[in-house]
Amino acid sequence: MSESRPKSGPGEISRFRAVVVAALRAKQLQRGSRPRIELDDKKHKDTSIAMEEVRRGLITFTQFVVPHVYDPSAMRELKAIG
Repeated sequence: MSESRPKSGPGEISRFRAVVVAALRAKQLQRGSRPRIELDDKKHKDTSIAMEEVRRGLITFTQFVVPHVYDPSAMRELKAIG
C-alpha cells in the first residue's frame, strides 16, 4: 500500500509535529507572549496565530531524545506493587 505524502526536507517538520509545536506556542500566546506576525482580521485567535508562525518558520524547537533503559529489577518492583 502506498501513501502519497509530502517528503520532509532538512528544514521542514511533519504536520503532526507542527501541530504540537503550535499548541505549545498557543499556550505561550495565551499567557501574554507577543505574536511574531502582524495581526489581521482573519488571524486573531491564538491557535491561528501560532499555526501561522510555525508555517512561516518563525518558531524554533529542540527535539530531545529520551533513551530507553531496560531495567528488569524495575519490572519486579512493579509486579510486587500490583
